[in-house]
Formats: sequence, C-alpha cells, structure tokens
Amino acid sequence: MSSSKKALLLILIFWTGSVIVIFGFIALHQMRKQSVENERDDRIGQMAGEIQKGEESFLVDPDALPVSGEEDEAFGYANGNIGAVGNTSDAGSSSAANDAETGIPEGYSCGNISNANSSSGSEYILTSYGTIEIPSIGLELPVWDGAGVIELRYGAGRMPLSCEAGSPGNLVIFGHRMRRYGSIFNRLGEVSIGDAITVTRNGSSFSYIVDQIVTIEPSEISYYISREDEGDACVITLITCTPVGVGTQRLLVIGHLQGS
Repeated sequence: MSSSKKALLLILIFWTGSVIVIFGFIALHQMRKQSVENERDDRIGQMAGEIQKGEESFLVDPDALPVSGEEDEAFGYANGNIGAVGNTSDAGSSSAANDAETGIPEGYSCGNISNANSSSGSEYILTSYGTIEIPSIGLELPVWDGAGVIELRYGAGRMPLSCEAGSPGNLVIFGHRMRRYGSIFNRLGEVSIGDAITVTRNGSSFSYIVDQIVTIEPSEISYYISREDEGDACVITLITCTPVGVGTQRLLVIGHLQGS
C-alpha cells in the first residue's frame, strides 16, 4: 500500500473514531439528563402523595436535581437575594431583570434561598404549603411555602406575602416551564378558559375557575401580582416563562374562586 493510501486510511480511521466518540458523549449526556428528570418527576409525585397524607416538611440535598439555568433571574424579580427563580436550557431562557425594571412590590421577596426554610450544609428543608391540581392537563404538584431555587426544583412555589388559598387577595404561584413534557408547568400553555385549578391545604380544597390567560413582558408582572383592581376577590395567578426553551416572556393563568 502506498504511503498516500496509508495516510488517507489513517485520516478516515481518526475521523470515524472522532465521530463515534462525539456521538457517544452526546448519548451519555442525554441518558444522564433523562435519569435526572425521571428522578425529579418521581420525587415530585411521591412528595405530592405524602403531602396529601399530612406530611409538612421534607429534607433534600440542596445540590441535587438542579434545573439548568436556574441561577438566571428568568421570572424577573430578585430583590438582591441569592438564587432568584428562573430557568434557561431546561425551562426557558431570559436575561436578568431587577426590581426597578419589574416594579415588584416591596416585600415580595421571592428567590431567597433561605426563605422561611433553612439550609444547613448537606440538607435543606422544604416546607409544604399544599398541592395544586389542574385535571385538564394532568397536573398534580406540591406547592411549597416559598419560591426559591430549591423549592422550584420539586414543584411549584407560593410567593411570600401572597394571600392564603380561599381567602381574598391574590394567591401567586410560580413554576418552571420545563422542556420535558408534563414536567412541572411544562403544559401550562394548554390550559383553557373554564378549566379548574384546585389548591388543597391542610385538608381543605379550594377550586378556582380559569377566566384569564395572558402572555406579558416581565416588566408587567407587578400589576398582575398586586391586582388592586380586584378588591376583595379571591384570585389565583400561576406564573411561568414562555415560550418553552426561550422564556423571554411570562405566561399567566388567572382564575377566581368558584362561587365567590
């Protein structure tokens, strides 16, 4: 075999080997990611069931099951605290925005990793608020008392200082718009006017009927959180990023307490 043919053969072998290694690495990465998302969804389902049986707190590893890009302030509020809620490659990407840009009312301090809970080394305490169900999209999630980075890895989070379920005011709940079908608020965009949202807390269930679905800019969130025009109405507002995988805007699903 001539030297030129040998050189070509070596180049072909090297190129083929490189392609195999690259595709193998991609496949391994996808398998690992799939394993993490399977574990997340299984854990969320388990927690929701335990909450319904009366469990109030859960110990988790603060380094476990991260959502890719969660360090970005994708929901558009930070208040200077560590771990503002958000997501990029898994849940939607956005540039950070501060309070001055969004007009979030003073005191609505979401995204603080400590919140009302505690983190000590290898353990973090998630405090249950209740569960949320939307039968039309097959959603059933834990709702945590707080909406920090770790809370939103395991379900939805109630914004601090928002009203109690079933009470006058606005119950504000955040959740990641994950890429994975059916994970957390991934299917929130499929909700329709007239669908029911049920929040269960301490054995009592409160059913809200969806009557408004809006897509807004991050700077408009303040109005929809304060809802001063609602008076004594009992409102629920679910907030996530949209579109899936981009997250430059916010999708809000709003409902009023049934019979109120």
